[in-house]
Parts: sequence; C-alpha cells; structure tokens
Amino acid sequence: MNKEFLVEVVNASLLINNEYILKNISFYIGKEEIVGIVGESGSGKSLTALSLIGLLPENSKLKAKNFIFNYQDLRGLSTKDWKSIRRSKIGMVFQEPQSSLNPSLTCEKQLLEAVKNDKKIDSTKKKELVKKVLNEVQLFDDKRIAKSYPHELSGGQKQRVMIAMALLCNPKLLIADEPTTALDVTVQKEIIQLLKSLQVKYKMSILFISHDLSLVKKLADRVLVMNNGKIVESGDTNKIFRNPNHNYTKGLVFARPDNKIRLERLPTVLDYQSNNFKPKIITSSKRKIFHKKLYSQKPLLKVKKIRKNYIKEKWFGKPSIFEALKPISFSLYPGETLGIVGESGSGKSTLAKTLVFLDPPDSGELMWLGKVINPRNKLQVNSLRKKIQFIFQDPFAALHPFKTVGSTLDEVLWVHESKNKKKNNYRVEKLLEQVGLSFKYVNRYPHELSGGQRQRIVIARALAVKPEVLICDESVAALDISVQAQILNLLNDLKSNLKLSFLFISHDLAVVKYMSDRVMVMKDGKLIEIQESDALYESPNKKYTQKLVDSIL
Repeated sequence: MNKEFLVEVVNASLLINNEYILKNISFYIGKEEIVGIVGESGSGKSLTALSLIGLLPENSKLKAKNFIFNYQDLRGLSTKDWKSIRRSKIGMVFQEPQSSLNPSLTCEKQLLEAVKNDKKIDSTKKKELVKKVLNEVQLFDDKRIAKSYPHELSGGQKQRVMIAMALLCNPKLLIADEPTTALDVTVQKEIIQLLKSLQVKYKMSILFISHDLSLVKKLADRVLVMNNGKIVESGDTNKIFRNPNHNYTKGLVFARPDNKIRLERLPTVLDYQSNNFKPKIITSSKRKIFHKKLYSQKPLLKVKKIRKNYIKEKWFGKPSIFEALKPISFSLYPGETLGIVGESGSGKSTLAKTLVFLDPPDSGELMWLGKVINPRNKLQVNSLRKKIQFIFQDPFAALHPFKTVGSTLDEVLWVHESKNKKKNNYRVEKLLEQVGLSFKYVNRYPHELSGGQRQRIVIARALAVKPEVLICDESVAALDISVQAQILNLLNDLKSNLKLSFLFISHDLAVVKYMSDRVMVMKDGKLIEIQESDALYESPNKKYTQKLVDSIL
C-alpha cells in the first residue's frame, strides 16, 4: 500500500442476491484528503461508503484484490473488529439527521453513547468532551443543545450534532453521505465550511457523497464519478468540472442551471450520451419582450395583505401567538412563473397553503380574476382548489403505496370529471403522455417507479383537473441532478403547452433563477423583496437577499 494512502481499494466487486452492484471499482483516499463521489441514485455511491465501515447487507459478498484502510486489510473482519473500527477510526454522517437521531433521548445522552465504552475517561470528563465537541461544530449554546431533544432543534443544528457524534471517535476518515440534502442553501454553505475547517483541524480525510455537484466542487480535492456500479471517471476536482471527458460526467456537470446564461432547455445525461444536445440561449432582449407582454395582462391571482397567526400552547402561563405570515401582497399573472425563496421558517409553505385555504388566512383578501374569494363559500373554495394544484417535494410520500398509477389518476377523474370508465381510461393515457410516460406504467405501483417517474405521476395527477396554476413546493429537491433537469424541462413544456402559471418554491436559488420570471424573497413571514429574477440576482436590494445569492455554491 502507498504510504500516502489512507484507503486503497483495487478491483472491488459487490454481489447482492447474485447481482453485481459494484463492478470492479478501484480508488484511493489520500491522508488528509477530501474525496467526493457523485452519480445518480442507484449508481453505487452509498454502498461504496458502507463497504468501508462494514455495514453491508447480510446477503452480500465483497470481492477485492486490495481493500485496505490505514494499513489494515478489511476483508473477512469479524463483527467485533468492525465495531472497533467504527468506534475509533471511521465516523459517518448520514443524510437525514432526524431519522438518524433517537427522538426519545436528549442530544447529550446520544453523544455520551458514542464514548460510553471508553474506560480511560470518567463520566465527568466524558461530559466535558461532549461540550468541547459541540463547540467544535459551532454549537456554542452547548447546555441548551445537550438538554434538547432532536425535534427541538433546527435541521442545521441536528446535522451539527451528527457531525459532533462522528468526531467523538477522533476519526481518521469521516464519511459524509448526502449530509446537506434537506438543508437550506445558507445552512448548506455553513456545513461545507464547517467540514473543511474540521478536516484541517483534526487532520482527517473525508469521503463526501452527494448528487449536488456544486457542493462537491466547493469541498473536494478529487472526484469519483459513478454510474451503474462503476467508476466512469476520476481526477482532480477542478479538471473534472472544467473539462469532463466521459459523456455521463458531462451530463451531470451541465444539467445544473448555469447562473450566467439561460437555456431554453437544460441538458440531461441522455442528451450527452446520445450526442444530440444543441444549447439554445434565451437572450435578455427576448426575455424583455416576453415580460412586457406578460405584465400587460390583468393578474390571474391577486393577494392583498393576507396574514396568518398560530397559537402556541404552553403548559404554564398564557398561550403565545406566532405570526407566521405578516401582511403580504403580490400578484401572479397568466403564464408567469413566480419564484419564492427564503430559509426554513420564512413562511413559504404556509403562504402556499393559505392560497387554497388549506390553512385559511386570518385576514386579508385573495382575488381570482378580479373576484374576491369568500373562504366561507365552499363552492368558491372548491372551484379555486381545482384551478390551483400542488406538486410536493417527496413524490413517494405523495402517492398511495397500494394504488396503481392508473387507479391514482382515475380516482381524481372519477371525483371531478367523469364516471365513464372508457372515457377515463383515455384521459389517463393522455395524462401519462403529457408527462412523458407510456401507457405501460398504468398498472405499476409507486415502489416500481424511479424518483423521476413518481414525480411525473404526481404532476399528471395535478393536471387531471385542468388547473391554471401549479404550486411547486420543493418539487425537485429530492431528485438527482439529471432527473431534476428532466422535470424542469417538463414543467416548462407544460407551462407553454397548457398555458399554466407557476408558484415555484425552492431553497435551490440556481433552479429558482432558471425557472422564474420574478422572484419573491421571504424572511420571518415577511415579503422583503420582489424583482425580475435576473435583476434580483445581479443587484439585490436587501442584505438578506444578498446573503442568499452569495450562498449559491
């Protein structure tokens, strides 16, 4: 083994249920080096990481010429040996901290569990160590954090606790598997900066796994690109991102919206693999002509000073009032995509729910084509809900697991349109066609579909009632970068073909800029700024907006 390597893997293959999931992969991680792994879901990223800490499925079989960590051969280790490695040499930070942390234990108890087997340290020193490591991850309010349960912390704080837990074993290698996926863009930036500073301070190596290439570009020294269980390209980060060689890598790199130019369609992996992508740039003059025509129309939806309060119950004393939405006013025009950005808790999703009276506003007016909607008038509210439909973040959670694609779509048609089976079957076929799926998917269940296919079904269901507005609430956040490009292209096609308007909510500012005509910025329940998207990103009026723009990695 090369003395400069911490990890050396040569010709490794992983067999699960007689199927090769990892196929003859070779890579190394240098001492004090950060290596990124990128690729779509199912490419083998996480299994590669799990193989390094002995957490593979029981029915798996790993074969390798070399599989070495810190001069130790990892092949054929006992359960006891693997526990020892995980306890003292390799730490891991998982994607979803809420799922990884025990909801019934305080953070202090969970952190102490990580060092409970260390007999060299007494209980007092263990608590001091927990305090120290919380400060290391910039949780300086360590007393409150230690006594808190996971649900009492923000997403960023929970992820910092997970990093602190991994650091307690003073690892030589830290594996971070999609550690920032569910976090706001500003919190993502903070976590990336934190990992970089900790890597230098602890003199450790990091294996960073993500489908967000902008994060990998910011953090990693070298990159491994995985596709279908193989490493198709590897090398220096700057070189890979500046001049990728493999068509698959090109598809991943260029599928993310570019902040400097605006394309009519985003390229996908399939475009590069078939060598048929020809970029078409939308010029600023073309956008100005479109916007002049767009904003000469009467508003489709007009919101005037809507406000939403929640009452926080207390065990002792009077309940307090939380003002989730402070008086907000704006308009949405026919054919417009209005982006909504802001950190978690800014009121984005609350606003979306008030617009269809799922969470009725406490005051203010909502007008549809100039007519005020009475929240007590069920006919008016039901009519509005048909005109405004939602596309949610997690397509798997949004679909019934025991209903086929056909029955999911037919149910909506049966309730809102027709009880004629033949007519509904025809409509189901047309809906699938609209979202780029063939009729063969009609008898499939959600678990038999990919993430992108599930999101297409959710979009088809929303289109079933022939809406005029789609509210996309983090609708591409859970998707791989290339699948995300496919869905964004599809949404733009539907907008053009069906004359739709969009409210596009996301924490990914690059995506919002690409999709939107105008962008609203929300903070603490307030609308603090609204501008044409290019103008907002080039010269924001508020410091908070500048902070968000600066966080684009």
